[in-house]
Amino acid sequence: MYLIKVLLYILHVKIQFVIMFNITFCRNFLFLACIVISSCEDSIDLDYPTHVTHTYANKETTYDVILREYTLDANGDTLSMPVLKLWLDRNLGATQAAFLFNDTLAAGDLFQWGRSDDGHQRRMSDTTHIRAATILPGHDTYIVSPLGPADWLITPNDQLWNGANNTNCPCPSGWRLPTENEVAMEMHSWSSKNMEGAYTSPLKWVATGSRDNHGTLRYDEIWGFIWSSSLDADGRPIQLAIIASDTSELISSPRIFAASVRCIKDL
Repeated sequence: MYLIKVLLYILHVKIQFVIMFNITFCRNFLFLACIVISSCEDSIDLDYPTHVTHTYANKETTYDVILREYTLDANGDTLSMPVLKLWLDRNLGATQAAFLFNDTLAAGDLFQWGRSDDGHQRRMSDTTHIRAATILPGHDTYIVSPLGPADWLITPNDQLWNGANNTNCPCPSGWRLPTENEVAMEMHSWSSKNMEGAYTSPLKWVATGSRDNHGTLRYDEIWGFIWSSSLDADGRPIQLAIIASDTSELISSPRIFAASVRCIKDL
């Protein structure tokens, strides 16, 4: 009788062990399955064009496309999830991607904020003191206003470059100018917030200079200025300014000033 009780006890323990093993195995299997599923989600194949061909200034131009992954937000704080953006490899009007931080062939053209690629963006374009009555001035002349107001338009238009219709945007179809937050994320991704850090970015930012309300070209081959599509609280457009070896920051500038344009696209 005692032997039978011992055998029954051993059998009971084995059954419990088998049941517990099966439960544990199932839990572990489900856990591993979750890991595999999560891994598959994290490794989604990113399908995006590696080149974009665009007719700019009446000439067909092909740009390389660069994928950027941002882990810091516009304030420099860590993001909970990386943000992916596509950029063109050079500024509009540039004939090549940069080989040096002061590569003049990579600097590109200089646009008055909100204006189309009507020819005014050429660095040595002629000037006129007559401000435009419409968003399409109908000429290729750079509009100046030495004594103000600080807009190439008679009536300011806040919907240029940043409205629902992306009006006057010179970028390829489906592309646009970056927002204030997007240029800030790009700046915070650099190894240092100056021209050296800007150039060592995969986007190879370069010194572009700018044109002022007199039409004068300033700081070319020294500083870089890149427009965003955003406006500050006073209606002035925001640009990324790269101040040589000193610093980089977001600044507000008059709309009549001209800076470079680099196009971006959501992935």
